[in-house]
This record gives sequence, C-alpha cells and structure tokens, in this order.
Amino acid sequence: MVTRASSWETHPVGGWPVRVLSCRQNGHETTVRFVPSMGCNVIGFQVDGQEYLAACEPDGRILGTPVLYPTPNRVRNATFTFDDQVYRFEPNDGPHFIHGLVRHIAWELDAPQETTDGLAISANVRVAPGTDAWDVFPIRNTLSLRLEVTPGRLQMTFDINNDDPDQRLPFGLAIHPYFRILGERGDVTIHIPARRWMEAEALLPTGRLLPPSACSADPTEPITLENLDLDDVFWGMRASQPATVVYGALGTRITLEADDWFTHAVVYTPPDRPYLCVENQSCSTDAHNLAAKGFERAAHLTVLEPGASHQATVAMQVGNP
Repeated sequence: MVTRASSWETHPVGGWPVRVLSCRQNGHETTVRFVPSMGCNVIGFQVDGQEYLAACEPDGRILGTPVLYPTPNRVRNATFTFDDQVYRFEPNDGPHFIHGLVRHIAWELDAPQETTDGLAISANVRVAPGTDAWDVFPIRNTLSLRLEVTPGRLQMTFDINNDDPDQRLPFGLAIHPYFRILGERGDVTIHIPARRWMEAEALLPTGRLLPPSACSADPTEPITLENLDLDDVFWGMRASQPATVVYGALGTRITLEADDWFTHAVVYTPPDRPYLCVENQSCSTDAHNLAAKGFERAAHLTVLEPGASHQATVAMQVGNP
C-alpha cells in the first residue's frame, strides 16, 4: 500500500515557498521539495530520512537542482549567433553568461496527481512576448517538467516545444544537482562512464574530444572525492551506463539515469565546499558557439523546427551500492 502527502512550507534560510511531495511504501519514505517560484528547483530529495541535496549556501543562495535551459553552463562572451541572428545575454560569470534563463523565474504549477506508486506534478515556463527571457531569446517556446516521486526515486520528464511559427529553436538542457558530501570525502565515490573528456581553456571547451586520461583526474573509473578538484565536461554518456555517486559511510548509491539524449556530464567537485555536482547535460558547455565553429558532434546542440517538440527523462534513484 502506498501513502501519499503533499503540502507547502517556507524554507527556513531562503524564505522561499516550498512544495513538498512524499510517498511511503513498505516502510520506505521518499520526500521531494521544490521551489516553483525559483525555477522549479528541486532543493530536497530525502530517502528514508536521509537528505541527499544541499538546498542553499549559508548566505541563502539557492543550490538544489537548477534546471539549465536553453544554454547549459557557460556561453563564451555571453553571445552566440544562430541562423544569422545574434543573441546577447547579460554577463554573470566574468565576461560570460552561465546557467540559462529559467533558473530564477517562476514556473506555472499544476495540482499534484496520484500515480500507481506515488505522486506526480507538472510545471511549465514559457518564452513569449512580455517575458524577461524574450528580451534576449526572442523565439517562442515552452519548457515543461513533470516531477514524479516514487519510493527511492525522483523522475524528471521534460518536454520542449518550439511554439514559434517561423524560427528554429537551438537549445540544450541540463540539471545541476548539488549532492551533499555525506561522511568524509574519501568515503564518497563517483563514476562517470563517459567516452571522452572535453579539452577546455578557462573552463570553456575547445571542441577537442580527448581520452579521459588526459583530464587531471579520470572519473570514468570509480574515484573518491579525496583530493579531487574537477570542473570538467565529459562526452559520450549512454543510458545503459549511468553516472553514480556512492556513499560508503551510508551504504547507499545514487544512480543518475538519463536518456541517450543526455550525451554530456559536467563534474564539479570543489574541495572547499560540502557538496559535489554531477550534471546530466544534453549538450556541451558553450554548445551554440561550438556548433557554429563546426564542432557539431562535440556540441550536440539540439535544433527544433517550428512546431516541433522533444521529450527527455532523467532520474535520481537511491539504492544499495
């Protein structure tokens, strides 16, 4: 038997209104918390009483699981050109633009719905005349997200629709979960079974795909966080070989299941922070500019024709190592 609950609460540090969904089955309880007014950001993923996500920095800056769209990670010099149109963004990372247009704005939220094993809820955000995003990305489009909570699992299903009657939609999509470091750094092991590492200069890929051994550390084999300092892009992820985070001190593993469309993963392991990030991305960092330079394979930029749509799924699953 499955028991379900939904509610609202206020985050004690950030002050955001938080939607809470939970389900319980066979003694196992899973609770997900997200903030519709801040990019539909999932700030909590709690399984059997253990919280796996870092919700915010001590100063209240939101962490959680930002949705990065339509430009995951960095855009070189905050500009790109597509179909002879120049797109310019407000720099927010030195001279560059980082993390897209939807992570700090309110999404429209539907009511929760019961599923066979849990609860689901849908939300969407539109880029259209009159929205802030339209000023810098004037292509009509809609990004929808369905969150489904079942025991030990959060599934995120995205639908991207090109609503524009004339223009093509060039985009990428990513999630950026900030996973807590639980136990000592040496107790946490990551595995990113990618096929290539993306050479980068000042955190911006050059377009060259090199063997993972060329990276300062190679997470394509299981590696602990002990002395690990990465902020790197990896290429060649496959649904059949998902990324994992293993917590040796807890005896649990998070598996990041993702469609084959999510070809890239960014690994961020700052040594002075109590979190790590393994980010499923549908494209490279700076994908629009890389594609324009002829690195289409490395960039994996998605382009939707007018009226076309795309659906993709990524999930967090907690289980045994």
